[in-house]
Amino acid sequence: MAPKHKKSKTSGGQGGAAAQGGGAKSAKTAKVIAEARAKADIAPITHMTQDRQHRRGGPHGGFAKFDNKEQSDKLKPKEKTEVELENLIFGGDHQEAFSRIGHELSSDEEGDDLDDFDYDLEVGGLGSDGEEGEGVGGDMEDGADMFFMDAGPTPVEREEINEDEVDEDEEIGEGDLDEDEGASEDEEVSRLTAIYGGKPAWVDEDDKTLSISLKSANRLKKLRKQEAEDVVNGVDYEQRLRRQFEKVYPVPNWAQPEGSRKRRRGGAGAIDSDSDYSDEEQEQEDTSILMSSKGFLEKSGRLRVLSSESITVTRVKNANQMAPSKSVIQSVEFHPNSQMLLTAGFDRTLRLFQVDGKLNQLMQSVFYKDMPIYKAAFSPAPSTGSGSKINNTVVASGRRKYFYTYDIEAGKVDKSQGIYGRHEKSLEKFMLSPCGTWIAFLGRDGYIILVATKTRLWDKNLKMSGNVRAVAWSSDSQYLYSVGGDAEIYQWQVSTGKCVHRFVDDGGFKPTCIAVSPNDQFFAVGSRSGVVNVYDRTCLTTRAPKPLRAIGNLTTSIHTMQFNHDSQILAISSKARKDQLRLVHIPSLKVFPNWPTKGTPLSYVTCMAFSPRSGYFAIGNDKGRVLLYRLNHYPSA
Repeated sequence: MAPKHKKSKTSGGQGGAAAQGGGAKSAKTAKVIAEARAKADIAPITHMTQDRQHRRGGPHGGFAKFDNKEQSDKLKPKEKTEVELENLIFGGDHQEAFSRIGHELSSDEEGDDLDDFDYDLEVGGLGSDGEEGEGVGGDMEDGADMFFMDAGPTPVEREEINEDEVDEDEEIGEGDLDEDEGASEDEEVSRLTAIYGGKPAWVDEDDKTLSISLKSANRLKKLRKQEAEDVVNGVDYEQRLRRQFEKVYPVPNWAQPEGSRKRRRGGAGAIDSDSDYSDEEQEQEDTSILMSSKGFLEKSGRLRVLSSESITVTRVKNANQMAPSKSVIQSVEFHPNSQMLLTAGFDRTLRLFQVDGKLNQLMQSVFYKDMPIYKAAFSPAPSTGSGSKINNTVVASGRRKYFYTYDIEAGKVDKSQGIYGRHEKSLEKFMLSPCGTWIAFLGRDGYIILVATKTRLWDKNLKMSGNVRAVAWSSDSQYLYSVGGDAEIYQWQVSTGKCVHRFVDDGGFKPTCIAVSPNDQFFAVGSRSGVVNVYDRTCLTTRAPKPLRAIGNLTTSIHTMQFNHDSQILAISSKARKDQLRLVHIPSLKVFPNWPTKGTPLSYVTCMAFSPRSGYFAIGNDKGRVLLYRLNHYPSA
């Protein structure tokens, strides 16, 4: 036990001696530092900041042992040596002071103790062993290179910008923008007044409070005036949309006041913006296209011969893409101005479209709540003394005892309560005369009922031997041709009501339809077998004529046939099977081999129509769509 107790005392004595040695060494270190400062005439630093104390370990570490309140209260202005020391520590360029202080503290004896005393002086020029630090400060000429400030990513240097000039430019730009917007509103009102003949009927005040981002969607970016532009108010947004729309689709001439309409022959700079396929030789009248069709159908020049080898067809947007039908399309017809198209069907709705091949805007629609529409057509008013015709009404009928007439301009629908003197159960089939005087209804027991368009009253009957299947008018409305189930074609003189000629369809098997070319030179008769016989005018002089050709490309019952305006194309179709449509080149009596193709989405063709200048070809089908095709051979629609 005694040896252990003795060893413990010895250990305690050694610990006390070490402590005393450490205290002596600290006192010696302090003395050396004091002497060094005295030689360098450096006053103790007593005004260390709170932040620096915190970084150096708080008020009890580093320079905290020099914190003397009485001395700090009596601080004198900084001497030159103190300033030099601060410059040395915080980036000053005083190499002389740096060298002097470094030599004063370069004792090998106290070098190890300096680590716990002044780290800043160590960084300035000394290592832990009293020598100059490698790559730290010994060879540095600029004191600023001794410090590294970690302030995040290095900022990118940019060109200096004069803030005053920027502010002035921004203020000027904003002012100009405000003035432009204010002026644009006034100009927009004036422009709309000039175009439409009056100010807007109603303005939404809330538009000014809206904010629309032009960068939110790619389709809105084209409305920007500058690339950096983004948010606009509702008024400016509306104006830009309107202007963008008018760039693509100019305001039609019929929608402008009479004083602002452009004449084709009014001057050298006259421009026609009504149609994408306008004819340079076409004359444009001052009156609305809904009031008169004079001038739109007039064209001078030679006949453009169509090749029989192929026909160039381009599909454009569906004619009724803005308002597709909910059921089968039963009727499709172009207005003589080439820009309006009507569609009708079993959804009981009559629709009028402005056809341009791009947008095909819906103009009007009429719903007949008590009649699915089987047939609808434009009704030209009877010719006046000036010879003009007005296509401002539409006749619509169905499987009813009555029919309707719709006034396009007035927006008025009139119902005709049947035909007095006749007890027909259905008036679903009719044909309007080109002159606009007659409506030929197909009645029972072989009767063809002629009704005056103006009065909508019965005028006369034409009686066939068998049932009447279809009728067609001559271009001058003097003759009416009809075909019945007995395959016999009748030629009627309308003025007298008498049959002036009859001939038998060659090999005809239950004829279904008949068509007469606009030049009255060709006659086409379709049958239930799918064969179409094409005759020339010699059929009107013989009882049993031979057809120029029997077209047998379709194998189901022929439902619709129509010639184009120059009698070079005959379109035939059948609704009994899908994709049953062919175009016949009349001069050569050959079917165009290149169109339609297997990929043409015809479906079940129920009706079709050529535009007045054959620029467009519209096809109605069972899906409620009206396919629209551009016949590139014809420059005008």
